[in-house]
Amino acid sequence: MKTTAMITIARVLLGAIFTFAGLNGFLFLFDIDPIGATSLHVPFMQVLVSTPFVFIPLKALELVAGVMLLANRYVLLALLVLLPLGVNILLFHLFADPSLLINGIVVMLLLGLLLFHYRKHYAGLLVRKL
Repeated sequence: MKTTAMITIARVLLGAIFTFAGLNGFLFLFDIDPIGATSLHVPFMQVLVSTPFVFIPLKALELVAGVMLLANRYVLLALLVLLPLGVNILLFHLFADPSLLINGIVVMLLLGLLLFHYRKHYAGLLVRKL
């Protein structure tokens, strides 16, 4: 498989995951049952959902960044926005809800692959300037 096709598949898959997660969060806020497996039984997630000034921006970021990846627009920005979210997803599932740990692993693998592919574009961010 060519590298370009693999990167496109990873971008679309990651975009679909975060678009779905963002939409799923807003469905829950409107008292519609979420689609698919969730971690709503975990006390930390219950507190997060009950705190709208945290949960709404979180789901909005997931939705917007996911759509940016699907539309192939501002991909570098979307990856930077999703990196801390992906790390938190992995850590949350590692320590609080291991039953869905595969979600965190998949998200971090896709993010890692895409960040590695675009590493030259981020080189300027890692230069120390005075």
